[in-house]
Amino acid sequence: MAFILGDDAAGHRHPLTGDVVGDPDKWTDWDYALGYAVQVIEDFTDQYGILAWELEDEAVEIDAVKKRHKFKAAVDRATSGSKNKPYTPEPGEYFVPEIWSRRSDGRVQTFSEWVKSNLEKVE
Repeated sequence: MAFILGDDAAGHRHPLTGDVVGDPDKWTDWDYALGYAVQVIEDFTDQYGILAWELEDEAVEIDAVKKRHKFKAAVDRATSGSKNKPYTPEPGEYFVPEIWSRRSDGRVQTFSEWVKSNLEKVE
C-alpha cells in the first residue's frame, strides 16, 4: 500500500523519528486491512456507488440528487454544434480538463480547505 501513500516505507516508520523500522517490502496489518476494505467496497458497490447492504435494507430510501459536473458541462458546450451544422469530432479527438480559478489571485482551494468547508456544511 506504500504506493498509495507516496512513501516507500509507509507503515514502517518510527512515529517520532521517522526512521524506517522493519522491512518496507512486507505488508503490515494496516496494509491487509486497507486492502480488504477496498476489495469489499469494490465487490459490493453497484454502478451508482450504492453499497449492497444499503440497497437491500428495507428501511432505507434512496433519492436521486441532481449534480452538475463542470467538466462534463464544458464538453457538452464544446460538442453541441448547431441545427445546421452538427458537431463532428476529429479522428482520435478527446477532451482533458484544464482547471482555473475565478479568484483574482488564481488560487484553487486546498484539500484542507475543502474538508473544512464540507464539515461546516454537515454541522
